[in-house]
Amino acid sequence: MAKAERYGPGEEASEYEPGDFILTHRNRPIAALITFGQARRFRGPDAPFAHWSHTALIVDREGMIVEAESMGVVKSPISKYRATEYHLVRLGPEFGAEGRKRTVDYASSQVGVAFGYLALVGLSIYLLTGLPVRLMRRNHQICSELVVRALQAGGLLTDADPALTLPADLAKRFEVRP
Repeated sequence: MAKAERYGPGEEASEYEPGDFILTHRNRPIAALITFGQARRFRGPDAPFAHWSHTALIVDREGMIVEAESMGVVKSPISKYRATEYHLVRLGPEFGAEGRKRTVDYASSQVGVAFGYLALVGLSIYLLTGLPVRLMRRNHQICSELVVRALQAGGLLTDADPALTLPADLAKRFEVRP
């Protein structure tokens, strides 16, 4: 059973399980567009989920993460989010060692891949019109696509469409509220 733990500014988790992931809110231009678009789609009781504009995957026990940034997919320490709020989604013992290994292997293999600006345009069209437009280039990923594809490699979220899944979708699925 998955559960989310909140870490506010100045706080940081002390234990990490590879294959878990974080959700956070950023104050950057791309994040502002994501938040705006998600707010159009997530309304009423689902509105809090639109708060999340970024996600990243835990890849080792020391707290290293793999994430899709505007300059591409990178490996970073989770401590870079210490000054802001993030929620660590712990997927629990039901997500076994082999699935976690495949998840981490997939995410790690994506380091160096370019950011998916074209996918972001497709998602923008989807959020504004409701039309599921998938504009993608091989070897380009956005943050939520990276996390979803990694979790799918491990056997989770098999029904999710990585091209149309946003941080708010992950938050809703795992009941992560700000």
